[in-house]
Amino acid sequence: MNKDQEYNKSVGTLAKLFKDRDNPVWLGAVTGEVIKAPPELEVKLQSGVIIKKHKIMISIEKLEGYQRTYSLEGNITEYAFDNTTSSEPVPQHPSHPIKKLAGKGTYKAEGTIKWTDTLKVGDTVLMLPTNKEEYFYLIDRVVRL
Repeated sequence: MNKDQEYNKSVGTLAKLFKDRDNPVWLGAVTGEVIKAPPELEVKLQSGVIIKKHKIMISIEKLEGYQRTYSLEGNITEYAFDNTTSSEPVPQHPSHPIKKLAGKGTYKAEGTIKWTDTLKVGDTVLMLPTNKEEYFYLIDRVVRL
């Protein structure tokens, strides 16, 4: 191989190295529309491509029935009581003429929150694909103001 051929081979090898390190074009965040609600989730992207549930990673908080414990502490600023479950007084809490109390103090509470809703058909969602678009992360439900 002569010098010109070696040079051309070297330049070709260098060009290939630069080409190989080119980063793929990343799609970035996109919005889509829920066309099937969980658990059979499907999202139609702006481009018209439909992403099926096996390619979607979704936050567990988006699913109906998800439960989580909580703890609260705060200040009482106002308290209102209306017996809206029955026209009869509740046995543990006899009828009382005071409907609204205002005062000062603190409170503490602990309990469990259970989500009773989920994504619905027609919801607009923010989707973020992985670099090779193997999966799409469903970030959240979004609205346009």
